[in-house]
Amino acid sequence: MLCLAGQVKAQDIHYTQFQNSPLNLSAGLAGVFGGDGRAVFNYRKQWRSVPVPYTTYSGSIEGKLYLNKGVYSRFLTGGLLINQDDQGTLHLKSTLVGIPIALTLPVGKANYLTVGVMPAFGQRKFDTKDITFDEQWVNRMYSSSNNPFEDQLLANTNLKYFDLGAGVNYRMQSTKRRDRLDLGVGMQHINRPNHDFWSSSLSNPGTTRLRSKSTFYVLGLVQLQNNFDLIGSMMWQKQGGARELVYGVSARFHLVQKEYKELAMQVGINRRHYYSDAIVPHIEFLWKTITVGLTYDVNWLPKSSLLNTEPPASKVITRGRGGPELAIIYRFYTVKQLPKFKSCPII
Repeated sequence: MLCLAGQVKAQDIHYTQFQNSPLNLSAGLAGVFGGDGRAVFNYRKQWRSVPVPYTTYSGSIEGKLYLNKGVYSRFLTGGLLINQDDQGTLHLKSTLVGIPIALTLPVGKANYLTVGVMPAFGQRKFDTKDITFDEQWVNRMYSSSNNPFEDQLLANTNLKYFDLGAGVNYRMQSTKRRDRLDLGVGMQHINRPNHDFWSSSLSNPGTTRLRSKSTFYVLGLVQLQNNFDLIGSMMWQKQGGARELVYGVSARFHLVQKEYKELAMQVGINRRHYYSDAIVPHIEFLWKTITVGLTYDVNWLPKSSLLNTEPPASKVITRGRGGPELAIIYRFYTVKQLPKFKSCPII
């Protein structure tokens, strides 16, 4: 069975396993899971052979607050999201701390609408000690004390900003089977925060701003047999002139269905679209309320591309390798209060 995923040419971090990093996909996915709480960890290492390595970490935790006692279809969700990205030889570090807040309400018998917002605080900084200029090489010898003869050096190497995201998710779910479908949209950088390292002074925010990003996605699961599911996913993103498209299907086999001992395995191949496509093998294990997903990008060149050179530039630069990615999800449940009942008097 095949599962196909996408490539980003934008300013934000991205994951091939976008469905396993829900809060980075949309604030509307906060609280959209079975259970009372969820913790997620994501890790990605890519492009070590360029050599401009990118290392990305994400961690999040969510908890539900039910609006009516004993009713679990209406709830608020609050949480915390932390993203950390380290890029290149200058160690450009991008940090984002978000606070997702979402409201989920039933729409019909087994349909749910979730509306979420995520105010966040971000920082981007880099180290200047490894910056070199051509003019610092004299008689084939380099010295950092040589004058770089640059008209304008960086005025600021540490940016701090407020960011705002939002999202909407619509969940359709079967009451008797495992079938479900999520349709949603996410918006990041709605306020377009300032991102100018070249401002004339530290007090001047400059004119460069982070572009807003729009995300549309579809996540579906169909139960074909008692122990077999077919899963499909699609995600499209736009940030400025950059695009990303992710789509595909995968197969899930339920190996153990005994209550409290559930075990399933999911396999597929993801594909990544646009200028440097990739084929991404994917395997996932689901044990009780724990999910572990693994992928590895293998770059390849499409028939028509801006990188259509001889030999193919994407294969020369990346050596056909993108990098590994790991996702771990843990859902937890709280003990519900028993309903009130009358005890029979002892006679």
